[in-house]
Amino acid sequence: MSSNSKSQYLDILQLFRGIAALMVVLHHSIGSLRYYHKINDPFLDYVGRMGKFGVDFFFVLSGFIITYSTFYKYNEPHAFGNYIKNRLLRIYVPYLPIGICMLVVYTLLPGFSNGNRTISALTSLTLIPYGNPALSVAWTLSFELCFYLLFSISFFSKKAWNYFVLSWFAWIVLFNYSSFSTFSFLKIRFFSILFSTYNIEFILGFVLAQLVLKKIKFNSIFLFLGLVIVLISFGYCTVTHVTIFAFDVNLLFALVAFFSIFIAIRCGDLKINNVGMLLMIGNATYSIYLIHNPLQMIVIRLFPKITSIAGALVALVTVLLLSCGIGYCYYLVFEKKAIRFLKSKLIK
Repeated sequence: MSSNSKSQYLDILQLFRGIAALMVVLHHSIGSLRYYHKINDPFLDYVGRMGKFGVDFFFVLSGFIITYSTFYKYNEPHAFGNYIKNRLLRIYVPYLPIGICMLVVYTLLPGFSNGNRTISALTSLTLIPYGNPALSVAWTLSFELCFYLLFSISFFSKKAWNYFVLSWFAWIVLFNYSSFSTFSFLKIRFFSILFSTYNIEFILGFVLAQLVLKKIKFNSIFLFLGLVIVLISFGYCTVTHVTIFAFDVNLLFALVAFFSIFIAIRCGDLKINNVGMLLMIGNATYSIYLIHNPLQMIVIRLFPKITSIAGALVALVTVLLLSCGIGYCYYLVFEKKAIRFLKSKLIK
């Protein structure tokens, strides 16, 4: 596969990252409207509930992108060491400035948060799964770190990693959907993350990358039909609040991500404007994700009293624009300049 094809695939996925990021911004912003301004609108509430599934999309994308991009680097010199350094830099360099800032704020001004969480300094500074991080959205980074570290097995043996994924999936199912779920050790934060059903979404991304890398093709009609079925099922469950089993709606949306990514890759000749707004948002997704929650909380808290849906929409648009604009500036400083500088010193 040519480097141009690889770049094109990843560009398309950046568009998905941008959409997922905006979903999460809406999720938290609509929650703040409800909390600070008592805005309760059925449609906005539904949009807010749907926004949280942007995280599920991120997890499937992460599993895919790491598997897909690493495939071309296994035979490079210092591949394993560079992989670890790249992943740690990618997570911690943008995270630590805002993570430390929020830890300081909540330590000095505990009433600043509209939640009632007990903050763990250890988790806030290291992302080690011990307690709650000061930056609320950082809980997802512990899952990202878990997958990245486990994926490093593949650098020593791809076969061992494939077998591990199968056994890992089996243990996740057993520890969540059988009498094994009552085991006391699962209450320990580390094990609750290791065997969380969220990891199934990373595994779905890994499986999708394998299908693409091995050039296993499915009929386009089958892919579109699969997407339609999971979309209808997801919509039905979210509207009627039907629960078939724990985490079922999240997994349905993960399948929406699975089929959407697969279809997008099948349409890999799609032309993308590299300076397009959505692609810029996609590139800055991580930074937008990191800064948006404290930002939206401050903006909506200080917003003039909102009493109408029109006012709520103005507030949402304001938050989206500020999150994208400030997030992009944050990205330029910490993701482009800082990471590039550190990579030049640390990556062989």
